[in-house]
Amino acid sequence: MLNRNFWLLLGNRAFTRIAYHMTTFALIIWVFELTGANIAISLWMVVFFVASFLSSLVAGVAADLYDRRKLMVFSNFAWGLTSLAFLTVERSFAGILFVSFFAQALDEFFAPSQNSALPQIVKHENLIKANSLFSIATYAANFLGYFLSGILLRFIGYPAPFIVAGVLVMSGGVLALFLPRLTHDGKDHLPFKEVTKGIRKNLSDQLKFFLTNRRVTSTLVLMAVIGSASAAAGSLAPGFAEQVLNIDSRDLSFVGVLPFGLGLLLGVFALNRKEKFVAVWKAILGFGATLIILSLIPNLSLFLSNHVSKIHTFENVPLFSLTVAFLFFLLGFFASVISIPIVTSLQRITPSKNLGRTFAALGTIGSVLTVVLSLIFGAAADLATPALPTVGVGIFAIVASFWVKDKVVIK
Repeated sequence: MLNRNFWLLLGNRAFTRIAYHMTTFALIIWVFELTGANIAISLWMVVFFVASFLSSLVAGVAADLYDRRKLMVFSNFAWGLTSLAFLTVERSFAGILFVSFFAQALDEFFAPSQNSALPQIVKHENLIKANSLFSIATYAANFLGYFLSGILLRFIGYPAPFIVAGVLVMSGGVLALFLPRLTHDGKDHLPFKEVTKGIRKNLSDQLKFFLTNRRVTSTLVLMAVIGSASAAAGSLAPGFAEQVLNIDSRDLSFVGVLPFGLGLLLGVFALNRKEKFVAVWKAILGFGATLIILSLIPNLSLFLSNHVSKIHTFENVPLFSLTVAFLFFLLGFFASVISIPIVTSLQRITPSKNLGRTFAALGTIGSVLTVVLSLIFGAAADLATPALPTVGVGIFAIVASFWVKDKVVIK
C-alpha cells in the first residue's frame, strides 16, 4: 500500500512540474515571438542550463546531507517568488535571461530531493508502482503546464502563466510542510554550514563512485544524452511549428502538447500493468524513426491537400494537424517507455546515500549537453531549417538504440 507521505510527495511533484513547464513553454514561445530567431531560444537555454550546471551538484550534495523536506519547502517558495519576477521583464530579452538564471538554479533543488526521497517513503517491492504513479502525475503535470501555457498566452496574455505558476508552486511548498524529516539515514540533519563544508569531499567521493560503478554510470549517461538531445530539439518547437509545419506556434498546445501528453499517459499505464511492456532499445528506435517522419511530413502536403504554404491556426488545416498530432502522440508513448525504466533502474542499483548526487549528476551532464546542442541546433535552424537538427536527433536515436540493446542492462 502507498502511504500518506507518498501522496504528499506526489502532490508536491505535480504542482512544481505544472508550474515549471508552464513557465518554460511560455518563455520558449515568448522569446521566439519577441526576437523572431531560433538562436535566441538557444541563448536562453544556455543561460537556463548554465544555472543547472552551477547548482545541480550542490543540490545533490545537499539532498544527501540535509533534510530533503526542508530543501523542497525552501525551493518551492523561493521559486514561486522568482516566477512572479518574470512579470517585470515582459519586453526585455536580457531581463528574461537574468530571471531565468535564478529560476533554473532554484529548480535544480527539486529533482534530487524528490527522487531520492521516494525510496525512503515507499517499500522496495512497491517502487515500480510508485514510480509509475509518480510518472503519471509528472507527465500529466508536464502536459497540463505546456497545454495551459499556450492557452493562457493566446487568450489572456503574457502575465497569466507566471501568476498561475507562482501560486501552484507555493501550494506545493505547503504540501511539503506536512512530510516527515527526510534525511538519508533517518538521523537529524547536519546544520547547513556543515553541508557546505562537506561539498568538495562528497563530490570527490561521488566521482569515485561513478568510476567504480560502471553500470550506474552507463545508465545515467544514457538518460542524460537522450534527455538533452530531446530538450535541445524541443527548444526549436516554435520555429519548427511556424517554419516547417506552417502552424501558429501558440497552437502547439493543441497539435503537439495534447497528443504528446496522451501518448505519455498511455505508455505509463501500459508500464503500470506490465513492467517490461516494450524493450527500452525498441522504444528509442521508435522515437528516432517518429522524429524523422515528423520532420519530413510537410513533404506530404500534396497528399494532405489542405496544408497551405503560409502560417495558419491548426483548425484551418485539420487533416494535416491530425497527422502531426498522431506523430506527437507516438513520441509521447515512446518517451515514457524509455524514461520510466531507466529512472527506476537508477533507483534500484544506486545506494540510498548516493541517490541525491546521482540524480544531480544526471542533471549536470544533461545541462552541459543541452547547452552545446541547443547552440548547434539553433544556428542550424536559422541557417537552414529547424527540420535539420530534428532529423539529426532522430538518426542519432536510431543508432543509439542498437548500442543500448548490446551494452546497457535496465534492471
